[in-house]
Amino acid sequence: MAMLLLFVVSAGLLALAMFVYRADPRSAIHRWFASFVACFATWAFGIAGRQWGTHLDAWNDLVFASASLLPSTLLGFTYVFPARSTVVPPWTMRANLAVGGIFALLAATTPLIYYNPVITPHGFERQSGSLYPVFAFYMLATWMLALATLVSKWRTAENVARTQLRYLTWAFLLSGLGGLTTNLVLPWITGRSTYTWFGPYFGVVLIALIAHTIIRHRLMNLRLVIHRGLTVTVAAVIVLVPVAALVLLVWPRLAERLDVGEHVVLIGAVVTVGLISPFARDLVATLLDRYVYRTHASYQRTVREASAVLTRVLNMTDVLDVLTTTLRTTIAPEGLAIYSATASRLTRVACARGLETSRFECPDQLATGIAARLARTTDAVAIDHVAAGDANRDIHAQMRTLNWSVVLPLFAESALIGTIALGPKLSGDPYYREDLNLLMTLANQTGIALKNAQRYREVVVAHEYVARIVASIDSGVVAVNAIGQITLFNEAAAHLTRLDAADMHRRFAAALPKPLSEGLNTALHTGEVMRVPEVALIDAAASRPVILTTSPVRDQSGAITGAVAVFSDLTPVKELEHERRKAERLAYFEMLASGVAHEIKNPLVAIKTFAQLLPRRQDDPEFIDEFGRISSREIARIERLLDRLRTLANPSERPHVRVDLRAPLGEAVEVMEPTFADKGVQLVVNVPDEPVHIVADHDGLKQLILNLLMNAYEATPTSGTVVAEIHREPDGARLTVADTGDGIAPELLERIFEPFVTTKPWGTGLGLAISAGMAAMHGGHLRASNADGGGARFTLSLPLAHAAVTVAA
Repeated sequence: MAMLLLFVVSAGLLALAMFVYRADPRSAIHRWFASFVACFATWAFGIAGRQWGTHLDAWNDLVFASASLLPSTLLGFTYVFPARSTVVPPWTMRANLAVGGIFALLAATTPLIYYNPVITPHGFERQSGSLYPVFAFYMLATWMLALATLVSKWRTAENVARTQLRYLTWAFLLSGLGGLTTNLVLPWITGRSTYTWFGPYFGVVLIALIAHTIIRHRLMNLRLVIHRGLTVTVAAVIVLVPVAALVLLVWPRLAERLDVGEHVVLIGAVVTVGLISPFARDLVATLLDRYVYRTHASYQRTVREASAVLTRVLNMTDVLDVLTTTLRTTIAPEGLAIYSATASRLTRVACARGLETSRFECPDQLATGIAARLARTTDAVAIDHVAAGDANRDIHAQMRTLNWSVVLPLFAESALIGTIALGPKLSGDPYYREDLNLLMTLANQTGIALKNAQRYREVVVAHEYVARIVASIDSGVVAVNAIGQITLFNEAAAHLTRLDAADMHRRFAAALPKPLSEGLNTALHTGEVMRVPEVALIDAAASRPVILTTSPVRDQSGAITGAVAVFSDLTPVKELEHERRKAERLAYFEMLASGVAHEIKNPLVAIKTFAQLLPRRQDDPEFIDEFGRISSREIARIERLLDRLRTLANPSERPHVRVDLRAPLGEAVEVMEPTFADKGVQLVVNVPDEPVHIVADHDGLKQLILNLLMNAYEATPTSGTVVAEIHREPDGARLTVADTGDGIAPELLERIFEPFVTTKPWGTGLGLAISAGMAAMHGGHLRASNADGGGARFTLSLPLAHAAVTVAA
């Protein structure tokens, strides 16, 4: 049983060595410590193996070889931890390591250190060699030198380093004193090795004190590593205690009935059951959490309470009061100072001392070196946790002069906006990593709170700007929240809708005129931006045309939080447009006057000539017949001209409705197909599969398309082709009619839509002018061009319909 426990101790020591080494293999401190503990584990392992009673020479060689390296590795660790010693020269450490290696080699290959190992009824025995006294003196002297080095550093260290050195000194003193007494001094004095098996148990003391120093005082900064791997180890130890007690209690009876193999199986089964016990696992986890984080619950509560308050305050004074109270209650420092960025400097805005006699200083401005260090590292500067090298010597000197222990940065959006300086704790305890984590958490939240206060002030100012702008513009502005409640309704909106602005607040969008409510609901539910060039707002008094735009309001995640509608009265625009059209129409008809006079004068000249000849030739029947025929023809020509002029002067007054552009094209094609077929002209029609909706007069649009098809028909020779196509574009619809005729003469291309301009000898030149006018009446335009392969192309562009509404023409 003793052998099994020794193996357990060896395994625990080896696990500790691996934990430390894997934490930072490049660190000399970690390597020396891991080497010392690994030698200790090997020494314990050799003594445990020696209990088997076989291969004693090999086991004892392992024991003495590992023991020879224990003092030198211990001295190496005390030399470099926490910083390299300035008292012990470096060659002493290297020489001691070489001597230890020589003794290890002699112990393993010669009888100069020991010889003749045997198992007697009293236990293990061996004989001391001629160099054993020298070996013993080396062991004691090196161990004492290592302890002296550790104690000297302990006496001059401060804060965390002093605490760590105190525990390390006790760990090495107790484990070394016990092991050296049982395994070196007593065998040297008595010549017997009866109690050497007990020496490795002092490794438990070493494990316990080192583990305590790591957990509670962050020895070699190993908290995270120990936190992850220590639970299973401690659970095994705790479970093995009752298992060992049970086995020891029944051991005499078990020894009589079971052989060695059955003992191993039984003990392994009991240990396995204990290890997988949920109760034991949960209990160990709970105890370990409490042990590692002795103020964990308090820190959580502190952060929670501070966060709850900091998220509610919106000015710097309240933030500083909350922070000062929280720090003085939680940390209890000798003093604290808070600095805030003003222009390019950090100026003190708060200072508090825990004691009147405290040496804590609060200068008006933060030292430039400390501010630069905080901005560069973005982390706390703590004397306990920053090595005093060349790069930090000035910072340390400044902080010690001011009696500062920790300086915390306050960041917002990667910019240093303030700092917090803390003095030593009134209790005298150092600042542990948990303290710094808490302080940095509070500092981060304070930085956010200060930035939020600044942003709140900016939002208030921006809201005032927006409110004044919205109140002063002539466009109506209506905003709703995510559930459709009206949150903004300016005076212009009240004027345009004839609704009371005060009564509309917090009412739902359904209370608005239909175009506004539908647009806002569409933006809320679909997230689409809708722009309607013209829509009628109808109230009890009148109907007015407006241009309307509705769009959703989104947060940073893209979620819709509301919608806004902006609409402007088009009545003044309509009136101006009407006046402009009147002026253009007057100028247009001035141009028409001369054209009409010219067109009418020709037939009138013929009629006048026949009328002048009539008195002299009234008895001539042939003349009379020709006079009647020519007069009728010329009068009919005048009548046709007047009809076209009437169409040009009086556009259709029929209402414009939502129309699929494919429908009037299809009807026009159906009318013209027989005509095209009789002439032998191929008519090709290409339209999209989806509807192309516009707002138009269906019959008027059909007549416009007939004019274009007829014009192409007349210009296309037999066996030619006319192509009519519809294309849907992002900004509108396009109808193209192309022929394979002779095209349009370049000198006429720019004037083709003017009245009385024609490429046909028999034409009046009014058809295309009428078509261009109808296109303009629909909000579009008609263009003419020549195709690259020959022939003319007429393109009609019209705006798409944005909503299913009826718009007055």
